[in-house]
Amino acid sequence: MTAYLRCPAPGCTHHEHVTPARTAAEDMTDHLVAKHQLPEVSASYQAQMLLPITGPRAAA
Repeated sequence: MTAYLRCPAPGCTHHEHVTPARTAAEDMTDHLVAKHQLPEVSASYQAQMLLPITGPRAAA
């Protein structure tokens, strides 16, 4: 079974695999800052509030 965080930006299909969750949130923060121009504080908050998506079809 896999788990990942999906980017919360509308229409964005970017996701980070959760291994461990702390690193996935930091990687998602970097993505939100670089690709969506969110301020780092806002991006960090958004990334940390995401819940992992899990299940056999999670990465589909």
